[in-house]
Amino acid sequence: MTTIETPVVRSALERMQRTTYFATGLAAALFAVLFAGGANGFLVQMDQLRAPFGAFTVLVGVLIPASLALLAFAASIRVLRWMVTVAAAGFVLSQVLWVPMMTVDVLDDGAAPWLQGFGALHATLLAVAWRRRWVWAYPVAQGPLVAVVEYLAAGGDLEQSLLDGMGALVTSLILTGAGAAVVAAAAKQDREAARARAEAAREASQRTGEREQARINALVHDEIMSVLIAGVRSPTPAAVPERAQRALGSIDAIRQARSGETEYPPEQLVAALRATANDIGEDILVSATVTTAEKIPASVVTALAEATGEALRNSVIHAGDPGKAVKRTVTVAVADGEVRVTVRDDGRGFAPRSVSSRRLGLQVSIRGRMEALAGGGSRIASTPGHGTTVELWWRPEAAR
Repeated sequence: MTTIETPVVRSALERMQRTTYFATGLAAALFAVLFAGGANGFLVQMDQLRAPFGAFTVLVGVLIPASLALLAFAASIRVLRWMVTVAAAGFVLSQVLWVPMMTVDVLDDGAAPWLQGFGALHATLLAVAWRRRWVWAYPVAQGPLVAVVEYLAAGGDLEQSLLDGMGALVTSLILTGAGAAVVAAAAKQDREAARARAEAAREASQRTGEREQARINALVHDEIMSVLIAGVRSPTPAAVPERAQRALGSIDAIRQARSGETEYPPEQLVAALRATANDIGEDILVSATVTTAEKIPASVVTALAEATGEALRNSVIHAGDPGKAVKRTVTVAVADGEVRVTVRDDGRGFAPRSVSSRRLGLQVSIRGRMEALAGGGSRIASTPGHGTTVELWWRPEAAR
């Protein structure tokens, strides 16, 4: 047995979050490589910090952010969010503890702490991960944190420390705003898509209800009313009991369909097609031949009714010439192994090969409906001056 797996469809928000995690992870890795050495690099400053603390700063400042480049499209959003949160919290803790954890009074060459340039990465990640107002506290805190830690660790250059603190504040604010903006746009896209799907579902439900009402109307007209009229005649026709039983069966089919059972007797297909034709034109002749009692899936009834309606509507729009009446017929044949519907008109017709496939609405709309139905098919034949014939069919064996 072959199993077909349904692909995972991610929301726009999730795709944007994962993409930002990936890009920021690459940036963290690149920064680590470029600024690992030199007086301001973590490789040099590790010896000027207590051993456990130095390793901790590298973990939260570089390794966790850089690992997002590998995990962005593999780990769950929940795991990624908490990785970002732990890294950001650990980064702030590293800034606070930096001076107490130094093994020297001042960093060599009056260098600034290496992690001071990585705060903006965490600001971006927090904004993307949480989408909450409190994330703005992080970039705001970076200004005074960077200024104070650098002033104490680098030897007391107040002006330079303030400038670096201001730079960290501005950079972190800009990237926080950018991160918040992109995820907000993605979330809005998801809301609009959900609204569009809900609207489409409501319209589909309304169309289904209209088709159901049409079937009920056809049943009332073709079955119940005729039985009642025949029943009051004197003498009562001998066929009335059989027709009454058939009408009761049709009523039961509607009840079963509304309760979730999805099959109809052949008579209901005929009633649905007759209702479809009557909605388009009262002069459309519908004839049916039923030689089986096998029930027909509701999806088949719906597809045939929609395709038949499309064929008739196209005929009404395109087949007629001014001052000339067009005869339209619908022939239904329900037998063991096949359901076939033929829509004919004696209108002006057309040459299918002379019409662009992009403009052939009749062929595209009907063929698309029937090909989407397992076991379904269609054929359109037309000749200028000799009308158009549309054939629709469904074969149960081909649907299995």
